[in-house]
This record gives sequence, C-alpha cells and structure tokens, in this order.
Amino acid sequence: MSTTHPLRLDPHLMEEHELPSVEAVLAGTLALMTGYSQALQAAMHPEHRVAMGAKIACNLALLADHPLLSAGFQQVMTGLRGRWEAMGDCTVAAARECASTSAAAGVFRVEAPAQLQ
Repeated sequence: MSTTHPLRLDPHLMEEHELPSVEAVLAGTLALMTGYSQALQAAMHPEHRVAMGAKIACNLALLADHPLLSAGFQQVMTGLRGRWEAMGDCTVAAARECASTSAAAGVFRVEAPAQLQ
C-alpha cells in the first residue's frame, strides 16, 4: 500500500525542469516559436504575435552572444534573429492594418484560442 500524499505529484508527470541557463533560453524560445505559429491558427490579434516575435528576436540575440555556445551555433542564431526581426516588421504592419480595419468597422472581435500552451 502506497503512503503517497494525494496532493504530491509523481515527479515524472511534472513539467517543471531545471535547465542550465542557455538551455532554458533555448527551450523558452522554441516554446515561443510554437506559440507564434499557433497564433495564426487561433485567429489571435497581431499585437500578441508582435510581442511574441519581439521576445523571440531578443532571445535569439542572447543565444547569439552566449559564451557557452559554439561560434557556428552563434552564427546561426544571428541569422535567425535577423529573419525574426524582419518577420516582426511584417507583423507590425499587419497589426496596424488590422487596427485600422477594426476602427473603420467600429468593431473589434478576436476569437478565443482553441488551445492554450
């Protein structure tokens, strides 16, 4: 008979992880990238994607300058950062267009995401 406390979770089922800082930034960045791509399917307002894209670019800059990563990895992160910044500019333009269209219509509607991360 197990004497496990009913509120104590099995450590294998918990999603909390202890990662070295560089791995935590990388894992967080990948999670943000996933959320960014899912935002299109969830009909999320572009302003939310703008914020996620900016954080992704910031994280890529941190990874590009991280001393524990190889020069090749840093170079890849630098290239990705440039692409994410350019994509962010496009998203900002889309957010402005969406805002002006919503203001002209006098209505702003955003569907709730079907699934949260």
